[in-house]
Order: sequence, then C-alpha cells, then structure tokens
Amino acid sequence: MTEQPEQTGEASSSSTPAAPSLACAQCASTPDSLKQCLKCHSVHYCNRDCQKAHFKTHKKECAGLAQEYVKTHEPKMASRAPPRETGKGKGIGKWEYDT
Repeated sequence: MTEQPEQTGEASSSSTPAAPSLACAQCASTPDSLKQCLKCHSVHYCNRDCQKAHFKTHKKECAGLAQEYVKTHEPKMASRAPPRETGKGKGIGKWEYDT
C-alpha cells in the first residue's frame, strides 16, 4: 500500500515542467513577442528601447553567455544560391568579337 503513493510522486516528478514565462529583461513586461539578444540568446527584450536601456548592465555578462550558447548550439551557416539559368553563355555576345 505504501508503494502506490510513491509511484504517483515519481510520475509527477518525471513529468516535464511547465515552460517558464519569459519577460523583458528591462521592464519585466510579458508581451506576446519578445526578441532575444542576438549575441547570447539568453536575455529577452520587448523592443529596441528596452534593449538599449539594459545594455550597460547586460554587456558585462553577454560575452560569457554567448560562449556558452555557442557550445550547445550549432551555428546556422548561410548557403549559396544556385546559379541563375538565364540566357548567359548562349552564343556570342556583341562584345566578344572584334569589329
């Protein structure tokens, strides 16, 4: 009988915790769309004004947080666009021969 409550306790502890509510690092508001710090991705802001106001405080820890972020996340590399398939190379152009 004592095993039954322990199993329910284990089930609740193994369940995933609720996602923390994100708030602006400067004004602590919780708008629908928050923008991350582009360098460290660990601090969120509601707009550019809040980011500028909080930068003096955040810049001291931003570089260290950015190094930790890079260790755990693979950077996205830009891909080259395929060459265009236009009329280039289709015969001789007027600049390609002497007159």
